[in-house]
Amino acid sequence: MHRIVRYRGGSFETLDLPVVAEQSITIFVNGTELATLQCTPIKVDCLVLGFLSFEGVIEGLDEIKTLEVFPEEAVADVRLTKAFIPPRRRIFTSGCTGGITFGMPMEGFKAFPKEATLHPEQAFVLMKQLYAEARLYRESRGIHAAAMSDGEKLLLVAEDVGRHNALDKILGEALLRGISTAGNILLSTGRISSEMLRKGAHMRTPFVISRTSPTSLAIQAAKRFGITVIGYVRGEGFNVYAHPERLVAQQSEASNLPRS
Repeated sequence: MHRIVRYRGGSFETLDLPVVAEQSITIFVNGTELATLQCTPIKVDCLVLGFLSFEGVIEGLDEIKTLEVFPEEAVADVRLTKAFIPPRRRIFTSGCTGGITFGMPMEGFKAFPKEATLHPEQAFVLMKQLYAEARLYRESRGIHAAAMSDGEKLLLVAEDVGRHNALDKILGEALLRGISTAGNILLSTGRISSEMLRKGAHMRTPFVISRTSPTSLAIQAAKRFGITVIGYVRGEGFNVYAHPERLVAQQSEASNLPRS
């Protein structure tokens, strides 16, 4: 809890309110420093695993020999079952906490099948479920939440000061729990950038849904990969930026549904 002064209605008052925690975590792989992430220090093991998977350092959980997190030293030590060659190129992303990636491959992802569908009303239901599960957001705001859903319920939920970190935690926890991400729905409270879209493609999620907007590069990539991107899910409406044909509406509504 932190003591703050709030101004409201022409007067000041003193309150004790929770504030989102933020910490640096430096990841070492086979004794070599890989990256330092600014994050919310919960589910740090999931964050590390998801980051390593997204960046192509590991292909599966079987390549992890040991993973130890030392909160007091702000270090995560990872030992692989294989040799590790540190990447040379670093790209600073548009992440809220100054995210880092070691490459932005937009090739190599297979196009998504068109069979996956979603009723429009489910977008509102799932986003409401996400906010209901986002405990830290309700307590202190100033944090992003992400979730993976099978279309009916939320399978995984993560929160972090960085929207990219939240997706890393989702993938990391899926690896730890043996849950396949393919074919599921990815939800986020944050902006859908090209890096966020790439993470969705990596996870093989045909739907990426957010309360805010995608960037132009994210839309271009979504159209190429066959990912349906839904943004500004608020009130009774939302915007579809790519592949609206996957939304299964009532017959009267479907006749007016455009295609990408």
